[in-house]
Amino acid sequence: MKTWFMLILAVFAVATAFAAGGAGANGSPYSPGLAGWEGVLARDGDVRYSALWARNETLVAAISTDGGRVLRVRPLRGQFGVPLVSYDGTAGGLSGNGRRLVVASYGPRPGESGTTSFAVLDTKYLQLKRLTRLEGSWSFDAIAPDGSILYLTQHVRAGKHPFYRVRSFDVRTGLLRGPLVDRLEGEWDLGGEPVTRATSGDGRWAYTLYARRGHEPFVHALDTAERAAYCIDLPLELGYNAQWQLNLKLRERSGLLIVRSGSRPVASVDTGSWEVERE
Repeated sequence: MKTWFMLILAVFAVATAFAAGGAGANGSPYSPGLAGWEGVLARDGDVRYSALWARNETLVAAISTDGGRVLRVRPLRGQFGVPLVSYDGTAGGLSGNGRRLVVASYGPRPGESGTTSFAVLDTKYLQLKRLTRLEGSWSFDAIAPDGSILYLTQHVRAGKHPFYRVRSFDVRTGLLRGPLVDRLEGEWDLGGEPVTRATSGDGRWAYTLYARRGHEPFVHALDTAERAAYCIDLPLELGYNAQWQLNLKLRERSGLLIVRSGSRPVASVDTGSWEVERE
């Protein structure tokens, strides 16, 4: 009873912080991390979803952004968090139609033993729809607009030159498919670190910019409805540290993905042809 009392107090404390403007997200020892108190915001901006820890339990909460009222709460055994999808603090886990929410555990470091857990909940009642545990180091990458498919990153190696693979997971059947192949290069191994993310309004496309040591940055374009991935190299002569200053702006009407250094455009990607132009 005392544990639950403390958990409810924590939820209301966080709700108050949301009403006052929220707090920053916390990072991870390696890509990616779990979002901190700020959680993930619904597309209409009315509700924010957060996960709060207490010992070996997690409360997943739906909190109104108008006044911070707690709308729904669901307990989960174990420690889960709303996933970050890039190091700039962008949170993910919410499907484009707003009906599914994914929370994840921290996995072991690549190469170490252990498991990573993912829980899929409906957002109406926060009921658990699927709980899966995968051997090894995994993280959430994206979700299909209808919430039927998860895209999970399998971390093969950490360190200065990490690499990993993106695989799809069928929420209904529990089937984990092989790595997505880059349709431009025919490869499935990815390298670098996710700096920033832009997502289409319907949640179908996830564009992630990766920084790489000794190489050009690139954009990983993921079509979450069709299980298709495209890697677009950016012809930018930028050092590794300068690549971390890049961000993305998606202009859906024109079909252009703008790559910016701070507020200054440095390149654009045509999301129909994947052609790149330097600014």
